[in-house]
Amino acid sequence: MREVDTTRHTNNAFRDLTQYVWSPDSAWLAYTKVNESYNSSIWVYSLREGRARQLTPDTTNEQSPAFDPKGRYLYFTSTRDWNLAFSAYEFNYLYNNATRLFAATLAADGPALNRPRSDEAGTAAAEQDKKEEDKSEPVAALKFDLEGFNERVTALGVPSGNYVGLAAAEGGLFFLSTGANGAELRYYDLDKREAESVLDKVTGYSLSADGKKLLWRQQDKFGIADAKPKIEADKTALKLERLEMRVEPRVEWRQMYVDGWRILRDWFWDPGHHGQDWLAIRARYAPLVEHVAHRSDLDYIFGELAGELNAGHIYVNNSADAPTVERRPGGMLGARIERHESGYFRIAHIFPGENWHDYYRSPLTEAGVTAKAGDLILAVDGVSTRGVDNFYRLLENKGDRVVQLTLNDRPAERGARVEQVKTVTSEVQLRYLDWVTNNRRRVHELSGGRIGYIHVPNTAIEGNRELFKGMLAEARRDALIIDDRYNGGGFIPDRMIE
Repeated sequence: MREVDTTRHTNNAFRDLTQYVWSPDSAWLAYTKVNESYNSSIWVYSLREGRARQLTPDTTNEQSPAFDPKGRYLYFTSTRDWNLAFSAYEFNYLYNNATRLFAATLAADGPALNRPRSDEAGTAAAEQDKKEEDKSEPVAALKFDLEGFNERVTALGVPSGNYVGLAAAEGGLFFLSTGANGAELRYYDLDKREAESVLDKVTGYSLSADGKKLLWRQQDKFGIADAKPKIEADKTALKLERLEMRVEPRVEWRQMYVDGWRILRDWFWDPGHHGQDWLAIRARYAPLVEHVAHRSDLDYIFGELAGELNAGHIYVNNSADAPTVERRPGGMLGARIERHESGYFRIAHIFPGENWHDYYRSPLTEAGVTAKAGDLILAVDGVSTRGVDNFYRLLENKGDRVVQLTLNDRPAERGARVEQVKTVTSEVQLRYLDWVTNNRRRVHELSGGRIGYIHVPNTAIEGNRELFKGMLAEARRDALIIDDRYNGGGFIPDRMIE
């Protein structure tokens, strides 16, 4: 065993080497490595020379190297386009869809890509072009000229976008095009010089070793098809209904314990594990595995194991294979409900919402609903609330459903009205919005309108949205209070600071 390369003891030690691929003759290893400019470059390692060299420059960002199976080309993605767009909310520049597909001939005298073709169909020149492109055959040892590699890089005929997951076949290149609606598997044909759709809504795929078959995945649906465009998912899907596997939990748990320990051994940012003897820690907790009786017991051991590192952001997530019970959410009205002296229940406070989107939908404030604070709820779906020990018992299993509320301003059936209300499954966001709104109102009142208020609940999606939304409304004031109490974390907040 030999070490090819490492990012340890460099400024980029946290950028792991995870993308690597062998050449068809197994003499070269191509991989990506983050350089000092924080761009990712392609490096190659020669097995014969025992030497690694950087192939693409620091000034561009490359990913997903893939060798042509005939040994002609090295394919990769690179963010080299600068497509200027503007934000919908402010005069700010965005550069998106910056990635394209690229290829370079390995040999300096290899078959060049995208050479001009004669526009006379069927001419001798066109036929010769085709022969030149097809004449390369797999060889025992491919020719790889590192000198001049970047001068031989050619952009393939695909518009700039967001591309990942390259896999090369003899006649072209499979790749994933990602967007808001998921990923589409596509195929670039070297002869046609264009890309065609293979399958949409793909969550993963793998090309067979001979490049003739393709294993595709759409969430929990799998299939095997010929490696060519226009796969029909329904016709090529695998029938997994009768797929069975014998599992011996105790044997599996022992293996999982070792695998979990190895993940932290190999991928923890500090090779010294914060001064801990990682071998000794494995031995310390291993006897407990023999007493595990349930998958959650193993998770508990993982939590103790990870805790030995004294580091943040090391989580043990809920087990996907642990037995679970389907959750049936109860209904919520977006209001504070209190018991009334009459025995009925009373709407004490309605949390205002922003009903133009579901995130802050408040059921009792929607158009057509006349409920107001102080109203008594006499019945839910015809069942009286008088004497009920828990009001929400009447909304059990009624989350996100339409219910009928019998309302009145006094504890009597006479004069009551029936309202149709669609419940929510959680009031957390409504209560949060109410809290923020009250804080902002108080700041405005105490400062005479000179100071604005924004709360940032986290540095992820919700926090960025609240900060941006609040800036548009509050930035005109003389000062701002940006409240980040109870912040839940998320992304690195450099864009928020900007």
